[in-house]
Amino acid sequence: MKSCLVTEENFEDAAAVYAASWKESHKAVCSPAFLESRDCRGFLRREREAGKAIYLLTDKELCGIVSVAGDCIENLYVLPRLQNRGYGTRLLRFAAGLCQRPYLTALSSNDRAIALYRRLGFRETGEKSGCGRIFGN
Repeated sequence: MKSCLVTEENFEDAAAVYAASWKESHKAVCSPAFLESRDCRGFLRREREAGKAIYLLTDKELCGIVSVAGDCIENLYVLPRLQNRGYGTRLLRFAAGLCQRPYLTALSSNDRAIALYRRLGFRETGEKSGCGRIFGN
């Protein structure tokens, strides 16, 4: 397994992973029309332009992505067909290692992400306006 910084050379790969994973994770809280209309590629580009470091995980194939800005871990996504194989754990540990006091958020409806965060020692520290929970360790 290898985590590498997303650059212009691998941006399209990262955008494809993000789009597929984001749509799957948000299908319980977003309408099908919104899921299809969302500009995932543009969103990821804006995240990079805002200074977030985005990393792509590969293991013989593209697996997942994560972004880090200071101590904030965001955009942690693993391709749906590759979930439950340790890739999310690998990404979260990698990203947390880049932070002094890491924290992240999860949709309140994303039970799998919440279970992962708790399993890796994160605890709920608050709520994000809307439908999210904040986790820190």
